[in-house]
Amino acid sequence: MRLPALGNTLRHMSATRPGRIGQPKHTIQTALRTITHRVLDQVFPWTCVGCQEAASFALCDRCLAGIRWIKEPICPRCGLPLTSPPSHVCGRCLDRPPAFSRLRAIACYRPSEESDPLGLALRALKYAGRRALAQPLSSLLADRFPFDPSAYDLIAPVPLHLERLRTRGFNQALLLAREPARRFALPVDPALVVRVRSTLPQVGLDEADRRRNVRRAFALRAGRRVEGLRILLVDDVSTSTATVDECASLLAREGAASVDVLVVARALLH
Repeated sequence: MRLPALGNTLRHMSATRPGRIGQPKHTIQTALRTITHRVLDQVFPWTCVGCQEAASFALCDRCLAGIRWIKEPICPRCGLPLTSPPSHVCGRCLDRPPAFSRLRAIACYRPSEESDPLGLALRALKYAGRRALAQPLSSLLADRFPFDPSAYDLIAPVPLHLERLRTRGFNQALLLAREPARRFALPVDPALVVRVRSTLPQVGLDEADRRRNVRRAFALRAGRRVEGLRILLVDDVSTSTATVDECASLLAREGAASVDVLVVARALLH
């Protein structure tokens, strides 16, 4: 059997079915699947996460064409795609102005659409240990960077709690921040913000519960100072914006001059 064929066979045997990628469980099976993916991602050519066909990238051209890139009209505060022009501040931001100045996602998807290629890629990275997917997704963030890079002094990833970091083995937000940081020569502080309280997964919670879930869950790392700094927070997905808003609120209280947020995708619940 040729090596690429063997690789695809092993990927099929070890992969979670598309659209069924959920939270990792502390089982030997999950650990073995994660290890298998890491090895195969280093050895074998890409197989498109969306359609499982051979590809030169994490997503083939057809699946890339199916991504819903976010364009105006949007809410200028939270970046939510709007149904009709012109762009204007959405009702939620009017009722509850966020602590961040601007949030932008480069694309959107609906979690209920289990075959959405971008959703599949993000869930595979986050829940199935497909760490190699971070680099191409980070490149997409840099390619479609929506801000003026000179507006920032520092990039900070949204942190994981230490227990979850040990389980997952990496912080996907940090990996996603790397290519924009490299391309625009922006420093990254991987531990500027720390998660001091373990929280429930946000998936399945309504907006009010999401905000309660992350309340007082973050702190500035001991010895760090942010007075006067213009900070760009990076994360993988934003749904209710509760997590990034809590991080931005902390940074604002500590004296940051401004906080913007960049994520790969907005997960739209409606």
